[in-house]
Amino acid sequence: MKISTFPKNAEEFKLLRDTVAVTPEGGAAMFVIAMKMWVSNPAEGIKCMIMQREINDLQPQNGAESYMGYSLGSSEYSLFRSQINHQPYLPDSYIAGAVPGNNYQDADIDLEFEITSNPYSGDPSSGKFKVFIRSSGADSPRPVTMVRNDKGLWKVKEYSSLIVGIRNAQKEERSDDL
Repeated sequence: MKISTFPKNAEEFKLLRDTVAVTPEGGAAMFVIAMKMWVSNPAEGIKCMIMQREINDLQPQNGAESYMGYSLGSSEYSLFRSQINHQPYLPDSYIAGAVPGNNYQDADIDLEFEITSNPYSGDPSSGKFKVFIRSSGADSPRPVTMVRNDKGLWKVKEYSSLIVGIRNAQKEERSDDL
């Protein structure tokens, strides 16, 4: 799956999501984009993550880390923030071409995702389906359970494997000429 634009804010994310998340694969890709947005702009990224989560897994709440009266659960948000703070390049590992050797750099344009399913993924017509997203920092693709909402959009039900650690980026070592 290839996505040619990267949203700058929650409004652009919603417009893109409404065209891409009409398949389980598209919904999973949009969640990775939301995670990536959180790294560069947490205030907008959290809105996007909330938009792309299954509504029954959100908490009714208003505040800085909420969107339209909903927020991630406090333990979910704490775990996500901890993992991303430890490896801010984690979302980039799901984008083709971003690898440990280039410090998970991507071009933020033409984001390409390798998303697959298997015979045990379920049946999309049931409204629940499991996909697997390849990470260049892991040995096997990571599972994500998707559900279709009443508007026909696929949203993330379970994504904990997406935020499990990956291989560290191979940052350039600086020469110590001091």
